[in-house]
Amino acid sequence: MRFLQRYAFILCMALTTIVSVSAQSTVSLTSSSGHPGDEVEVSVMLSNAQSATALQINIPHSPYMSYVDGSAVLNKQRVSATHQLSVSDKDNLLSLYVYDISLNPFLEGTEALITFRLQLDKEPGTYDLKPEVVLSDAGGKALSVNAKGGKMTILGPKISLSETEIDYGSVPIRSTHTKKVSVSNTGNETLTVSEIKSGSTLFKVSPTSMTIAAGKQQTLTIEYTPQNAGNDLTDITFVSDATNGNQTIHVSAAPFSVNTLSVADVAGQSGEEVTVSVSMQNMEPIVAAQCRFTLPEALKYVESSAALSGRATSSHQISGTMKDDQLSFFIHSADNTALSGNEGVLFTFKLLLDGMGGDYPLKPTDVLLSNLAGSDMTSEVKGATIRIAAPRIECATELDFGRMPLEKDIKQRFTIRNSGESPLVIQRVEFTNEAFSLTNASNLPTIAAGGTTEIEVCYHPAGEETFTGVMQIYSNDPQNRMQTVEMSGITYATNEMTLSGETVSGQPSQYALTISMQNSLPVVALQFNLHWIPGMVPVQETVKLSARATGHEVKITEQAEGNYQILIYSSENKPIASGEGSILTLIYNNKVEGSDYNGTNIMADQIILSTQDERNCASSTTASLRIGGLSGILGDANNDGKITVTDAACIIDYLLERDFSRFTELQADMNKDQRITITDVVEVIHTILQQ
Repeated sequence: MRFLQRYAFILCMALTTIVSVSAQSTVSLTSSSGHPGDEVEVSVMLSNAQSATALQINIPHSPYMSYVDGSAVLNKQRVSATHQLSVSDKDNLLSLYVYDISLNPFLEGTEALITFRLQLDKEPGTYDLKPEVVLSDAGGKALSVNAKGGKMTILGPKISLSETEIDYGSVPIRSTHTKKVSVSNTGNETLTVSEIKSGSTLFKVSPTSMTIAAGKQQTLTIEYTPQNAGNDLTDITFVSDATNGNQTIHVSAAPFSVNTLSVADVAGQSGEEVTVSVSMQNMEPIVAAQCRFTLPEALKYVESSAALSGRATSSHQISGTMKDDQLSFFIHSADNTALSGNEGVLFTFKLLLDGMGGDYPLKPTDVLLSNLAGSDMTSEVKGATIRIAAPRIECATELDFGRMPLEKDIKQRFTIRNSGESPLVIQRVEFTNEAFSLTNASNLPTIAAGGTTEIEVCYHPAGEETFTGVMQIYSNDPQNRMQTVEMSGITYATNEMTLSGETVSGQPSQYALTISMQNSLPVVALQFNLHWIPGMVPVQETVKLSARATGHEVKITEQAEGNYQILIYSSENKPIASGEGSILTLIYNNKVEGSDYNGTNIMADQIILSTQDERNCASSTTASLRIGGLSGILGDANNDGKITVTDAACIIDYLLERDFSRFTELQADMNKDQRITITDVVEVIHTILQQ
């Protein structure tokens, strides 16, 4: 006994002491494989024993394998007759102890030192066997050792399902609902699923068998076709050669009968009536129905428009009631007769579209689809959208006639645009001032969606005045039934002086200038300044007054070279009658030899047309005349042969009375109204932008 204790002490010391030696022993495990339930042999190999007398080897192993009791055996060709072997397998750790009481060394050789068997469980896979080794000599010293592990492979197919519980939930009856399950082989041999069977004919599986290679998968389709409302339960069973045995999927569903009330979408134009259809799809006999709609302000129920479809029998009746914004419908039968058919329109009603364009929801609430027992069988409710396509009027809110002569028709064109989605109907146009009217009031326009049109507004003046008024445009725009437009303008009597002339026949150095006047008021005197090139001098003695100016006298006063003041007056204050025509002609004489006046301007400014009450009634304070050399291009105010921004500046200089030397009135008068105004500047700029 003392000897054994001494040996155990020596062996313990050997297990905890590491000594470096020049040569190293190797302990290795062999690899093997087998199927679940097999007992597979493993060998412990020892090479270069180096006089080792004792060995401890600890082998952690998978729980899917276990030591076969009594299977560990020492190879007598590698040990002495007195070597002994002890084995322990606890908590997945196999420990082997080899020792000799006589401290004899292991024998050299190539055969296994120890063999033992492991029994394999049902979990396919390859598992490592990594030993922890202590090798000692007769002195109890630990020898350097190299430990090499092995592998144990459990062979077999293993089935794995992506789902083991499937719940279809609430699904409508008499329709097919599909689920898919992935079936995988996580083993290392081919899996054969010989049968896949469903416990209910309501659940159909496809395929009904499978062969799946190791590491691969296939898809199982489960088609569920419920026939009656309630609850359906079943199991899908997989019969296979898998190491983990047959598998099951538990399937459940809560089918219901489909009884749906739905409303169809409707579109129309604002102001018209549309018909709304309410349909019912039912799998149960329905004897009565009711629903309620909350109508937007733009939708108006047409009284007594509710009508049952052909699905109703002669005993069925429908009532539609409107209270506040709530529209309710009730369908019933005095003898509880079921409505016919299983789908289609149940009833219709009409709505007046009376609002601005857009989409409006129309969803039934408080829906009841009643069976013979009085139970509500409603499963779903579907609402609709009512689309209103409405016109929309767009126009200016002001119309300025500007300054208009009494002698011309006072008219302005006014643009109206329809930015809506349906035709805009101009129903009528009214004016707060009776002096306004439309040129064609009996033919008011209808404007297509996105279109534009013009109406012509006329004003009938009583005389010179500042006028105002409001135009009221009535249309079918639901958002703006009446569009107001503020109008204003000024009328004036035309009292204008104009210049014309020609070279005196036979006298190329002389030029005859004619002063004409268009006047709506009696004029007793004219005063203005004339400007021309130096050298051209008006001759007082050549002045000839026309018959219009009988009883008048003319006075010419030189103010500077080329500048003269002309005064036409009557000592008796006799008026020149209203009308149009020449007043006088005077001869300009060229006193500078060789001076060429062709292409030059004669300018009159500071024009005063005086009435008997000494009021200046001149409509324009300037007038001009181009002597030959015209480019003939309308808009070429400076007569340089082209239209540029310089021409606009030239007109502005003329209006501000800053510079007349470059100005050509005939070509600057863009709108041919015989007046130069800011409108002509705008027209020139518009012409430039169009080039």
